[in-house]
Amino acid sequence: MDKVKLHPLKLSFPHPEIERKFLENYHQKNLPRLRLAIILGLFLYSIFAILDSLSVGPLWPKIWFIRFAVIDPFLILMLGATFFFKKQIIRYYQPFVSFIILMAGFGILAMLAIIPAPAQYLYSQGLMLVLIYNYAFLGLRFIYASFNYFLIIVAFEITSTKINPLPAYAFINNNFFLISASIIGMAVSYYLERLNRENFIHSVSLRKMAEVDSLTGVLNRKFFMEEVEEKLSRLPGFNGNSAFCLLDLDGFKEINDQLGHVTGDEVLRNFGQAIVKKMRSTDFIGRVGGDEFGFFFEQIKNLEDLYSIFRKIKEEYYNLNQKVLKPVTFSVGCVLLNTPSCEFLSVYTLADKALLQVKQKKNSIKIIDTEEKILLEKMFN
Repeated sequence: MDKVKLHPLKLSFPHPEIERKFLENYHQKNLPRLRLAIILGLFLYSIFAILDSLSVGPLWPKIWFIRFAVIDPFLILMLGATFFFKKQIIRYYQPFVSFIILMAGFGILAMLAIIPAPAQYLYSQGLMLVLIYNYAFLGLRFIYASFNYFLIIVAFEITSTKINPLPAYAFINNNFFLISASIIGMAVSYYLERLNRENFIHSVSLRKMAEVDSLTGVLNRKFFMEEVEEKLSRLPGFNGNSAFCLLDLDGFKEINDQLGHVTGDEVLRNFGQAIVKKMRSTDFIGRVGGDEFGFFFEQIKNLEDLYSIFRKIKEEYYNLNQKVLKPVTFSVGCVLLNTPSCEFLSVYTLADKALLQVKQKKNSIKIIDTEEKILLEKMFN
């Protein structure tokens, strides 16, 4: 896990589920800081009104309109949104914060568009404060922060050359500092995001040690149950493309009784290896009992696809287990999720019932729906 490679530019994880969990965790941690940053931004935007009264002369009502009638109400509205729409803000944190940054930057640019020299030289420095916010204070990802400031600098060039031209020396001076500071900011932003992602991976690796069954290499019962329950509550609905299954090794008790627990452990270890080799990255697998395993498939094509997954596991399991003893079979009970919502306990109970029924035959799979209608009952080849 701690060797996962990041995209060199976007710094994203290759696995979409890891990326989703990182962003959710990252945004939740940054939300309190965002609120503090908005409050501080309100203060700074307002306190600089003192500069207006000293620097812009009769233009101060227009500048104050930008400050107190546009930007300050906007920031108050965004602050309120972080409390009343917390879930949505966490989900769309990056575009939400980028919108705030761009509004703050364009607010200063609107002032620069109407302030005459030499006062406009002073107001250009306000963009430096926005730059600090953009790159280092709000938890913006490198790709978002860089794009935000690219837009602000382009708008600054247009304002300073076309709308309210700066003298050449002031234009060059401001560009030098803005672009230099932006390059430094990009480097800082890149480093911080990479560090945050590496720390997340390390924390996941440490947590995984407590969440993974040491013998089989799949998730332990507690974590598997919690994750599947969370997934069932998060998914908007089910139309038969998801399934929950329970698998039990046939005759495992006899193996332990006749050949000993060392051999039994080897059988379980081999089965865990077979699962890891044949499972897809989107599948969730856990050991829920001695020789019983749970499977959650968020996306399956059809019933035959589900059957094929377990047949491939059996083939791999057979190859690994040949060195230990004669082939060991397994039985599988599955529930195809085809209702708008599913409670984990009821789904687990249905899968367990299907498993108990199919174990009488052994080496078979039984798939039912949430109404207990039999969809497929078949022996493995």
